[in-house]
Amino acid sequence: MKKIIFVIIILLLSVHFSLFSEELIKKEYGSPGTYELSPIIGAFVFEDRTYDNSFMLGVKSLINITKKYALEGEVGFSPTSFNYQIHGSPLNKEDLKIYNYCCNFIYKYPLSQSIYSYGTFGVGGVSFVPETANSNTDIYFNFGGGIKISFGKNKAFRLDIRQYAPSLDVRLFSPRSGFPYISPDTSPKAKVQKILQFSVGIIFSFE
Repeated sequence: MKKIIFVIIILLLSVHFSLFSEELIKKEYGSPGTYELSPIIGAFVFEDRTYDNSFMLGVKSLINITKKYALEGEVGFSPTSFNYQIHGSPLNKEDLKIYNYCCNFIYKYPLSQSIYSYGTFGVGGVSFVPETANSNTDIYFNFGGGIKISFGKNKAFRLDIRQYAPSLDVRLFSPRSGFPYISPDTSPKAKVQKILQFSVGIIFSFE
C-alpha cells in the first residue's frame, strides 16, 4: 500500500512539474501575441578612445510573433564624456549624453525548458548631446545575441551583447566566399564608428 501511495505521489509531482514547465515554455519561448518588458543596466564601450566608456540604463519591449521569432524595441540612456583639444591647448573634457533607440528582429533557440539563446539584428538611431556643442543623431545598425534564464512563472534573467555600427559589411553564402557573415564597417558620415553594448536585465512576460 505504501509503495502504491509513493508511486501515485511521484506521478502527481511529475504531472505538476511537467505542466509547470510547459507554462514556462509558453511564457518564455513565446506563444504568438505575448509580450515581454525588460528594464536593463549595462555599459557602452567605444572604439574611439576620445569617448569615455560608461554605464547605460534602458528598457526593452518585445512582442512574440511566433515561438521562434519576435520583434523588440529598445530605448536607452548613457551619461559619458569626451576629450577634445583646440589649437594645441591643454586637453579638455566635456560631458555628453547619449540616447539610443532601435527596433530589432529576434530569433530564439531553446536550449532547455527554462533556458534559451537568441540572435538579434536591427536598426535605429544614436543621439549625441554634448554640454555646449550642437547635438547630432546618426543611424546605426546593431547585431548580437544573448541568453535568457527563467526563474519564475513569468520572470527571467537576460544577458545581452550588441555591436552598434553606422554601416555593415554583409556577405552572403557562396561557394567562392564561403559562409555568410556580418561585421561592422566604417562610415564617414558618423562621428562615432563602433559601440559595443553589454547589458543585463529582468524580464516580465505577460499576455
